[in-house]
Amino acid sequence: MADEENWVLAQEPEPEPTEREKLFEETHKKSMERVARIDDMMQAVVKAQVTVEGSLIEMLEAYGKDPVHYFFTSKKIKALRDIDPPAVGRPLWDLLLQASYVRNELVHSLNEAKIKEESDKTREAYLAITQNERQKQSIRDMTDTQMVTSAIYHCGSHIVVATDKLAADKKAKTKPG
Repeated sequence: MADEENWVLAQEPEPEPTEREKLFEETHKKSMERVARIDDMMQAVVKAQVTVEGSLIEMLEAYGKDPVHYFFTSKKIKALRDIDPPAVGRPLWDLLLQASYVRNELVHSLNEAKIKEESDKTREAYLAITQNERQKQSIRDMTDTQMVTSAIYHCGSHIVVATDKLAADKKAKTKPG
């Protein structure tokens, strides 16, 4: 008889969630989606910036500057922008600096409105330096995460090329002629 009572109890339907429980569930779901979205963006953007920061350090060293004096990324970018190495140009430095503002918002505030604002400014700067209409459309179609990381890597590739050229020019000058 006890087994029959347990079976009957197990078959009773769960009570409907209260409005408060429904609200909590929806809020929790949105919160977890936000965390996942920001986490993805944070990982991609920070990874890109750390990668390019290594190139900034190499370029500072190639110009005889001690990177220790330029702890913050923005100081590295501004110092190199002032040096104005060939093959990079001010618009690329400005784009990289703008993309670093997105990174700063991601890791210091998580203010989504500010992250979006800085991402939009980065997109505008990226579009402004892009000549090819097909590439411009690609930038317009990217998510903010894709676009900011693409902008950072785009600048980084120019920095690597400029640093390699500088090293090659120095090597050519030191070879006996």
